[in-house]
Amino acid sequence: MSPCETIQESLGPWLDGELRGADGEAVRSHVASCADCAAARGRLEKLQLTLGTVLSTEAPQLKFAPFWREVERRIEAKRPWHEQLIEWCQSTLSAPRLAWAVPAAIMLVLGLLSFAKWPVGGQADNYASVESIDAHGRNVALLRDDKTKTTIIWLYQNPEGENENVEEAAKSGPAF
Repeated sequence: MSPCETIQESLGPWLDGELRGADGEAVRSHVASCADCAAARGRLEKLQLTLGTVLSTEAPQLKFAPFWREVERRIEAKRPWHEQLIEWCQSTLSAPRLAWAVPAAIMLVLGLLSFAKWPVGGQADNYASVESIDAHGRNVALLRDDKTKTTIIWLYQNPEGENENVEEAAKSGPAF
């Protein structure tokens, strides 16, 4: 942006007395040395004078009393409940206020999905895990039920090799 454009944007505040100190002095010295900016100053002063004259002659003729009565009536008037509800919905469901809803919905979904056993359709699963272990001819099965927090250890012998394991078991002693 050129210096003249910057000064011409500052002419209005300068003429209104809003620029003080170094800024006001910079505008004053530039307008004194630049013909284009001085012409722009002249146009703004003429416009300000014309508007001031029109407002000072026309303002007394304007009747503000009916205007202010209508403003007061609208302020004091009770609005119907449905208009209040619509206004509340518009203010509550606006984009800035709903910005918190997206992370909250994500956290809710993640919380629901984080449950290890979450019943689908109202029924919990009835699955139990079974592990079989065969150690030195002894057969052991573990049954775990997470729902009831029960563990069953089942020791059994293979019926085909029943005689083979009896001697081994007698020599080695108890399995536990």
